[in-house]
Amino acid sequence: MGTDPRRALAAAAAALVAGGCGTYSMVRPARTLPAGEVELAAGVAASNLGEVNTILHAAVGVGERVEVLAQNEIWNTFGEARYAVLSDAPSQGHGDGVGLVVGVGGGRAVTVVSAVTEGVDEDEETVDGAAATVSVAVGKSWDAVSVTLGHRSFFLASGYLAASTRLGVRLHLGSVAGVFLETGGTVHAVLEAAEVGFVMVEGAAGLWVGF
Repeated sequence: MGTDPRRALAAAAAALVAGGCGTYSMVRPARTLPAGEVELAAGVAASNLGEVNTILHAAVGVGERVEVLAQNEIWNTFGEARYAVLSDAPSQGHGDGVGLVVGVGGGRAVTVVSAVTEGVDEDEETVDGAAATVSVAVGKSWDAVSVTLGHRSFFLASGYLAASTRLGVRLHLGSVAGVFLETGGTVHAVLEAAEVGFVMVEGAAGLWVGF
């Protein structure tokens, strides 16, 4: 008998309280790093259900409009290559006026959707494993602040989806460090019935430094 998506998602709410589910933060703005530049970031992410995870993040510019990043958020670890379709470079006085960055990658992800067929296995409250990522971010930067709207979807090989949308603000403390703040939500669903989902509201805050 096939999975009943509605039954699985209803069971997920109860399972979520008992087990870790993972949060999904954006961290980077809608800009890529210049070649050779590095950014490190760390922070915390929390959900409306009381989960708190640490964020560890690193990104490096590897070419014109291209960067590679790696991120760990306890339950989720992934890498991604990002390309700036539009580039916003206010400090140089040029650019496209707005940043638009797309990315692809992969790693390990987790959803809160229980692996339900005939019933709930109490020893398997979440689904995790290999996942592909696709992301897009659009935003605007000024000298002291940047605003970004971003989305990243995790497509798990096991047939599940975690789709995260974030609104982020960066406060620049000088030219090489600052603070990032985010708010948004993540939809956890079965790929074959993505219109039925369990939504988590999440937020994140942290520090970043570039060199």
